Amino acid sequence: MIKNVQFYAKSTLTLSMLVLTSMTHAELSLQQQVDQLQQQVQALQELVQQQQKVYDQKLIEQKIATAPVLVESVTPQKAPSPALQHTTKGGAEFELYGNVRADMSYQMKGPSTMYNFISGVPLEGAPKERENSDKFQSTLNATRFGFNFKTPQLGDHAIGGKVEMDFFGGAGRDTFRIRHAYMTYDQWLLGQTWSNFNAIEYFPETVDASLSVGGSLTRVPQIKYSVPVNPNLNLAFSLEDSKAETDPDAKLKLPSATGRVNYKFDNGSALSGRAFVTQKATNHEGNDDFLAWGVALGGKYQVSENTLVRFDYNHIKGDTKNLLWSNKAYVFDENNKMRANQFDAISVGLTQKITPKIRSTLGFGYMKADDNNAFSQLVLAHDDETQNAELKEGWINLFYNPVKPVNFGLEYMYGERKTFNDKIGIDKRLNFTAIYDF
Repeated sequence: MIKNVQFYAKSTLTLSMLVLTSMTHAELSLQQQVDQLQQQVQALQELVQQQQKVYDQKLIEQKIATAPVLVESVTPQKAPSPALQHTTKGGAEFELYGNVRADMSYQMKGPSTMYNFISGVPLEGAPKERENSDKFQSTLNATRFGFNFKTPQLGDHAIGGKVEMDFFGGAGRDTFRIRHAYMTYDQWLLGQTWSNFNAIEYFPETVDASLSVGGSLTRVPQIKYSVPVNPNLNLAFSLEDSKAETDPDAKLKLPSATGRVNYKFDNGSALSGRAFVTQKATNHEGNDDFLAWGVALGGKYQVSENTLVRFDYNHIKGDTKNLLWSNKAYVFDENNKMRANQFDAISVGLTQKITPKIRSTLGFGYMKADDNNAFSQLVLAHDDETQNAELKEGWINLFYNPVKPVNFGLEYMYGERKTFNDKIGIDKRLNFTAIYDF
């Protein structure tokens, strides 16, 4: 019995040891399997990462292969101006610009011309005064287009130019003409453009393309040199052709010399002082040489973000080309001696931005000739009613800018002219314009 018990105990102990050994072995096998599985997962992750890198590299190579080929210069080139996106045969970048402009006017009383002609308004009581009343006219001859040119930088030098044309030729007829045509070389300008004595940027805005009393649209052949003293101050000097269409007998001995100083304020305001001098001579017999000259001061004052005042004052002797609507530059006396006209002119205007799309200008222009000199006495003696002792004009307009390139303008203009023999002519008109800038 005891032996049986001992045998049974030994068997049980052996069996227990076998079971424990098996369990331990099983636990060790399971841990190894887990470790092996983790190693396989890590290896799989590394393989996936390697395959992703290979795929990304192939994708980059494919993009490079299909991209446009760029030929780069050894030296870096300055990027062209975003506005100048086309190239001429000569290698100059250029941009096309301009506008399509339709103008209409209803002449209640005044001259027969489509645009302003205050200096030639029919005098009261004249037959033509009645003929030009209640008259509607329209035209598109102020439509214009032009090109700005820019040659890529040549070392330290900048070269460019402009050509601009319209159809607003002789006497406002539909005649093609060149407005601007010039080249620039650094600070030099050679060609036809605004006279250095001109200050169109300071004339109050008008719907009428011919502006008003005190305005100037003088474009002449010239050589000009500009001196940028600092970001606010600029000087300019020029030699200009001094002939004018109203001087049929003029003889150009020397060009007109002009000087100008411009100053810009930080708030957007600006001032400009100008002067010119030129020798007047004609093919007329007699002692007819004299010096013509003029001085001017103009500017703009930014009263507030939405309010702008513009003004310009001119005093001129013996010249007619530098300001619109002026008298003859000179007349001849009984001894064939030239007698010069002398006059003052001023323009002033207030522009108010009513809304982001609507603005309005109230403007006034005035010209007064010296009525106590040899010129005025000769005009009176010859009873010449084409010459004026005074001109004055007032206007108010409204511009609507529904989208950036489109402007619609409506304007009422009233004007008077007074001759040296005190006769009066009156001008009353409504002007309308529609402009598409491109």
